[in-house]
Amino acid sequence: LDDRRLRQVLLNLLGNAVKFTEQGEVRLRVLALPAAGAASTRLRFEIVDTGPGIAAHELDTAFQPFEQVGDGRSR
Repeated sequence: LDDRRLRQVLLNLLGNAVKFTEQGEVRLRVLALPAAGAASTRLRFEIVDTGPGIAAHELDTAFQPFEQVGDGRSR
């Protein structure tokens, strides 16, 4: 596990959630899940917000480098 990379990914996701949520909430949930080895634990991170979301037909392009979907709103 690269803790710096995990931190960067979480901060980017949370930053976008806050940026595009004009009112409402942004929630980070961390769940500890059983792993294959007895001495290890898997973590599941969920970020939920009340922002506008991404249309189903734009999901494929959302994960391409330098791609922004939607109307490009910013604060």
